[in-house]
Amino acid sequence: MIGPGLDPELLEPLMRSLLADRFKLTYHMEERPVSAYSLAAAKPKMKKADPDSRIFCKQERAPASAPSGSMMLICQNITMALFAERLRNLAPGISTPVRDATGIEGGWDFSLVFSRFPPNMKGAPGPGDAGPPGAAPSASDPSGGYTIFEAIEKQLGLKLEMQKRPMPVVVIDHLEQKPTDD
Repeated sequence: MIGPGLDPELLEPLMRSLLADRFKLTYHMEERPVSAYSLAAAKPKMKKADPDSRIFCKQERAPASAPSGSMMLICQNITMALFAERLRNLAPGISTPVRDATGIEGGWDFSLVFSRFPPNMKGAPGPGDAGPPGAAPSASDPSGGYTIFEAIEKQLGLKLEMQKRPMPVVVIDHLEQKPTDD
């Protein structure tokens, strides 16, 4: 995960160039089946947006009544496709692009309060905390906060479902072990 304020889309070509220059990296892109999340509709609980309102989705501090370590996402007139795109890297466990599979059209207003940390980062792991890599956390946050997965389901009536689907991946053809002296 990249730190705050660093745009991965700007950083990626710079890193590729550095690796090509110093480590003689060569690579190509391929479509391969990858486990990734899809956003699906369960029982949507969102308010239909005024189509003339501004479109935004921003992170804010959670209300004082929220558990410690929580954050709030406020979205206005946002489509489900834009919301799914916004979910990538928003919370631990979501590092690949999320696909909109809700079938819900139009813009929506909603807010979402969730814990920024997975349950096992706040203390001793609880039952069900461990699972296969990339799986959604199954235990509730011991501080009382919702994981991003729980919050999306309980507060918005949507679900994040893990599915295999073809996605572009980088395949490394060659990489030197030691950098050049440039």
